[in-house]
Amino acid sequence: MIRQRFTLEKYDWLVWVYYAVHGYYVDEVLERLKSIGCNRSFLREAKSNMSNGKLNTGLTYSNLKARMTVMVIGLADSPEEYENSITHERRHLEAHITKRFGLNPYGEDVAYLVGDISHAMHP
Repeated sequence: MIRQRFTLEKYDWLVWVYYAVHGYYVDEVLERLKSIGCNRSFLREAKSNMSNGKLNTGLTYSNLKARMTVMVIGLADSPEEYENSITHERRHLEAHITKRFGLNPYGEDVAYLVGDISHAMHP
C-alpha cells in the first residue's frame, strides 16, 4: 500500500490517499476515516468493501465542514481499471469540494480544481 497526504492550498483542504489497498491495511484506513468524522454506516460499508478482496474498487469520504477527505484506491486487475478507479474516486473529491464552496460545476474554478488535484496526486 502507498500512502499520500497533500493539501489543496486554495481550498485549505487536506487529503489522504491510500493506493493499492488490500485487507491487511483495513484497520489503518478505518482509523483515518474515524479521525475525520466518518459516520458508522459509511465505516461499515468501507470495512466490507476493503475486506472482501474485490478488485477494481475504491471509496472516498469527505468531511465537508472540516475540509478533509480520505480516498482509497483498491487493487485492480489491469492498469486501465486502476486508472479508472483513481479517476472515479478523484471525481468524488472534486464534487465534494465543488459542493462545499458552491462552485459552478461548469466553470473555470472547477476546471482548475481538477488540475490541482491531478498534480497533487501525481507529483
